[in-house]
Amino acid sequence: MTGMEFYITPEGEVMIKEKGKPVRELCQGDSFVDRFLDSIREFHPDAFEALAECYKASSLNRQYYQFLMVRRFIKCNFGGYDNILDIDHLGRMNFEFVACPLRGECKYDHIICSPKFNTKLSPRELEVMKMLYEGRSDDEVSNELFISLNTVNNHRKNSFKKLGLHSMADFIRYAKDNNLFNNQQ
Repeated sequence: MTGMEFYITPEGEVMIKEKGKPVRELCQGDSFVDRFLDSIREFHPDAFEALAECYKASSLNRQYYQFLMVRRFIKCNFGGYDNILDIDHLGRMNFEFVACPLRGECKYDHIICSPKFNTKLSPRELEVMKMLYEGRSDDEVSNELFISLNTVNNHRKNSFKKLGLHSMADFIRYAKDNNLFNNQQ
């Protein structure tokens, strides 16, 4: 599931352009639906739960239910046809700002659209890593959070281990690639 571009037709249909393949319409029963839904479940669990709630009335028809969930996620996060792949060669999602008449009013704003990425980090690890990402020193993090330098170092090491990273440069790239801190207050 790499190298893909999505766009919405004027009639509201979702179109998929996979690298090296012809454009096709997303449809019920498409094998892409299962794979994409697994990705949403793993990396955007809050969005997955919200989508499941939205379409629970259709849950008895599993194929249609999953199709509705994927279609909504794509419509809310990937707009027009452009030169930036919506799913790049590494499988990362590149969300776009989608003009929506309910933007700011929808209860799913920043849940289904512009969803939070699941980092696998604890809230405290995420807090420490955000401060380090912003360029603060270990001493500054330690003083601001009232924790020892050893604890700052342990949070960094644990974060790297959980994410399969080896350095702060790797983490900064990971955070940028996944818009880790864009939707946080």
